[in-house]
Amino acid sequence: MKSFKGDAKIFSGEVKVTSMFGTNENRNVTGGLVEFSPGARSAWHTHPSGQTLIVVEGEIYTGTQGGITQIAKKGDVIECPVGVKHWHGAGTTQKGVHIALTGDKDGQNVTWLEKLSDEEYEKAVKNAK
Repeated sequence: MKSFKGDAKIFSGEVKVTSMFGTNENRNVTGGLVEFSPGARSAWHTHPSGQTLIVVEGEIYTGTQGGITQIAKKGDVIECPVGVKHWHGAGTTQKGVHIALTGDKDGQNVTWLEKLSDEEYEKAVKNAK
């Protein structure tokens, strides 16, 4: 498995990504372990074939463009539907780690958009359910 630091163009804060497996002739899903330090999160993005997140440590916050932010804890599973603009990351005080299972459609599994601002993040964490 190959690990690398999350690209600052698509992540805020310290993020470590470990590629677990890619697509092949038998599988159209990629798998990765993503570790967010406190306060770290992804940019806004969508998935053309959806994504499933399995929380393995701490808490993962997931927010949608519609303003809904939810908290998932170790053992919880998060579904990110096709085409829904969202972000995910840790809360402000503890790290969060998830396994990301991301579907692939026509050779693409994510469309990265603008970064989530500090103000958006702080408001989302405060209003999380």
